[in-house]
Amino acid sequence: MRKLAHRVLLILAACWAATALAAEIVRFPDYPDPNKRFFRAALQLALDKSGQAYTLMPVLPQMLQGRSIARAMGAGGDIDVLWTMTTREREALLLPVRFPVDKGLLGWRIAIVRQDKAAQFANVQTVQDLRYFTAGQEHDWPDTRILRESGLPVMTASQYDSLFRMLVVKRFDYFPRGVAEAWAEVDARPELGLTVDRFIVLRYPAAEYFFVTPRKPYLAEHIWQGLLRAQADGSFDRLFHAHFDTLLQRARLSQRRVIELDNPMIDAGRLLPADSPWWYRPLPAAN
Repeated sequence: MRKLAHRVLLILAACWAATALAAEIVRFPDYPDPNKRFFRAALQLALDKSGQAYTLMPVLPQMLQGRSIARAMGAGGDIDVLWTMTTREREALLLPVRFPVDKGLLGWRIAIVRQDKAAQFANVQTVQDLRYFTAGQEHDWPDTRILRESGLPVMTASQYDSLFRMLVVKRFDYFPRGVAEAWAEVDARPELGLTVDRFIVLRYPAAEYFFVTPRKPYLAEHIWQGLLRAQADGSFDRLFHAHFDTLLQRARLSQRRVIELDNPMIDAGRLLPADSPWWYRPLPAAN
């Protein structure tokens, strides 16, 4: 009896190993930002819904976005998929999966400010009003170009962590961040005396896509099909709301003055129509 049980276990182990070997490894850059967990979960959901056998594998060490893209582009690159804001350049170099995974939330930017300047935007109504203030950004972020081409002054840094200290010592006046980023970054640095502005939100056309290495066009198609299925059966929206609803309620976007900016880095005609249900739209403010 023991021999039979042992044989059964060996057969089961062999079957499991064969299944594991059959699953193709999908390598992605392991970003240090905990706010990016949603994108990993969305990628896993898409692969699960694709009907294909894939296993996600993070690539270490954790890397900056620009390095991740460069590695994915190379013929000998070891990254298969990443998520980032779509731009003309990225769409030309990689295979875009044209599904706005973040529902366009990337284009809604709220500002981290010093606590003693929490009301500095109380009377800001337009882009022209905002030109009296200087923003802080990392030098190679897409936001830097978007802000500057809208005529907004920008002070840059080469390192992300430096921006918070620069804000504290008044090198600039505000630090535009994503809805999923601002409070987490402030809460992580209580000693700096920072807060999140409550008066305005900057908005520009943007979307975070999954981008796939040109070496694997079939993977891009499988992710696309998986996302469509997840959208159709409601599982994608459930994932989105589970990750973002609390932050969106805190952001009160519908109660802020919206400062519209152009995005010169995208081909707006290739984005989904503005009335697509795949975009996030704030609910009207309650009376």
